[in-house]
Amino acid sequence: MGKLSFVGMAKTGEFVRDTTYIDGRITADGRDGWPVAPGRYRLAVARGCPWANRTIIVRRLLGLDLDAPEGTPILSMGIAGPEHDWRSWTFDLDPGGVDPVLGIHYLRDAFEKAVPGYEKGVTVPAIVDIPTGAVVTSDFRHITYDMEYEW
Repeated sequence: MGKLSFVGMAKTGEFVRDTTYIDGRITADGRDGWPVAPGRYRLAVARGCPWANRTIIVRRLLGLDLDAPEGTPILSMGIAGPEHDWRSWTFDLDPGGVDPVLGIHYLRDAFEKAVPGYEKGVTVPAIVDIPTGAVVTSDFRHITYDMEYEW
């Protein structure tokens, strides 16, 4: 099971991003339990987050946004709205306010499937396993590294 993450404000007012994340790894050989599989995962992002923008760019540059032979993107992407509250990022840009692939309004739902009773901050980017609806990783550094070297 992965670690947890927190986002907040320091007492002096600056933004603080905890660097402890749900830290699963998606690898070519699945050695960490999560094998690369086109169409299996969904990248959850928000354009207002610089860490998420990094993953959007890397996904595009590596061609992971292109369709696999099955006709679905190798790595699909869900875009959360520009704002969030204490609960989570929301997919309020999608019709009905629900991500059309994951079927959720709050990204927190995917974090709680990975870690029941999840109490930390919900961060983007995150990669969600579509079949289980659970976050595999929310570690932006590993996400982009694994996209380049494992996918």
